[in-house]
Amino acid sequence: MYKSLVPVSPERHGGKAWRGFSGYLYAAGEAVLPLCAAELPRAAADMPVGFLRQNDAVSPVAICSLVPGRNFYIAPDGRWLGGYVPAILRAYPFALVAAGDGDQRVVCIDEESGLLLEAPDAEGTDPFFDDQNQPAGKFAQVVDFLTHLERDRQATARLCALLDSHGLFADWPLKVDAGQGAQDVTGILRIDEAALNQLADTAFLELRKAGALPFIYTHLLSTQRLPVLSRLAQLQTQLQQRQPSLADAFEMPIDDDLEFNFD
Repeated sequence: MYKSLVPVSPERHGGKAWRGFSGYLYAAGEAVLPLCAAELPRAAADMPVGFLRQNDAVSPVAICSLVPGRNFYIAPDGRWLGGYVPAILRAYPFALVAAGDGDQRVVCIDEESGLLLEAPDAEGTDPFFDDQNQPAGKFAQVVDFLTHLERDRQATARLCALLDSHGLFADWPLKVDAGQGAQDVTGILRIDEAALNQLADTAFLELRKAGALPFIYTHLLSTQRLPVLSRLAQLQTQLQQRQPSLADAFEMPIDDDLEFNFD
């Protein structure tokens, strides 16, 4: 999704501006998208939620397709076909990136996004900094949004680590037919409901005190959204055949605000 992330600084971007994105084609190749715990109630009502293990850490993801390199929630013209847009997409072209080996993170912009401009005088553009080299306007909102998102990412990581310590993640046996017969989809995890039901009372109480139970049950309910992917795959074919009435019928409102509130 990101091509060239560069730290935003007054020295490099003080005299420049940026423009907000007008479609989601930049994420058309993302079959899964990271989620944080605060997003799950809204995301799970619209899409299946699974988990990925990377570098010995497990994190939740929105499953946008079972076909690698495809995002069925994004129409060929860049419109979002679902009801909830994951937070990571709404901050584009910005991202919070680790700086060095410590916990420090810096706000970066994808300089190859086509949204970075040389001057802030064009209509619909926003400067990065004010006269005191402090984040200005919409960029200040982006910084605040990413800061809140990072806090919840860390809280989500702790929650997933707790579930993992109790052996609650298992491979999710999924299959997809991309025109060459049914094929196994590997790498996606789910919460093992049988293992959850076999937990000792003390372990279950630990999960309850940590606030993990709503997180668990929301994920389990989201698994019933898998058939949505098949319907979206069919819709993608129809949209590519240029049937605009179907696009209008299936298109849902775009949730692209930068307010970190998922209630």
